[in-house]
Amino acid sequence: MKTNVEIYEEVLEAFNEGGIDGVLPFFSEDVEVYDPDLPGDGSFRGRSALRALLELFLSGAEQTQVRGYELLPAGDRVVALTRVYSRGEGGNPEVEVRDAHTMTFRDGKIVYWRLYLDRREALADAGLDPELAREAEREAELR
Repeated sequence: MKTNVEIYEEVLEAFNEGGIDGVLPFFSEDVEVYDPDLPGDGSFRGRSALRALLELFLSGAEQTQVRGYELLPAGDRVVALTRVYSRGEGGNPEVEVRDAHTMTFRDGKIVYWRLYLDRREALADAGLDPELAREAEREAELR
């Protein structure tokens, strides 16, 4: 049986290789997604809402890939400190975004996905030491 961290690694690989269609099978049918930085209450439920949200995130991008990450187990959740690179349409310069996500798993599927702009907040919400975010940043700078 795979660990949640191993499944999350597969999700990231599937995203890089197959985009939205590559990742949808990893999510439960009734998945809930929460991003407090989006309009409204930031909550979305179900795979069709997840697809629409991912399409929104990727709109205007010619290419988007996760090229760096650290995955930290936290019970039934995994915290991901990610480095996502996007290139806009028409040959625009590549942009790097460092953010964080928590994924909650049940029976090998993602049932809850929470997005964060603040890596320290993601770690604290999962009961992990927020200083791990600083360590990940230092390591990323050395690469």
